[in-house]
Amino acid sequence: KINPKAVEDNQIGAPLLGKLSAVLVEEGQQVNEKDALFVIEAMKMESTITAPYAAVISKICLHEGELVEQGDLIIEFDEVSARK
Repeated sequence: KINPKAVEDNQIGAPLLGKLSAVLVEEGQQVNEKDALFVIEAMKMESTITAPYAAVISKICLHEGELVEQGDLIIEFDEVSARK
């Protein structure tokens, strides 16, 4: 399965190849800059991906347990409130 890639400013993709081991947010949830969004597990190490700015989660595109490649789209943001 080929997943869409994160190419827009309001999208967050997988930074590396691995398994999406945890999604820590829900659609419609308000997040602040540096809030944990999801965890990627690769080579027995976990990487927690955080929000780059305050926003609302509009869509979660992939789910826990799925294998992801670098750049695969995982989360889309809706409104951007405190963008710098």
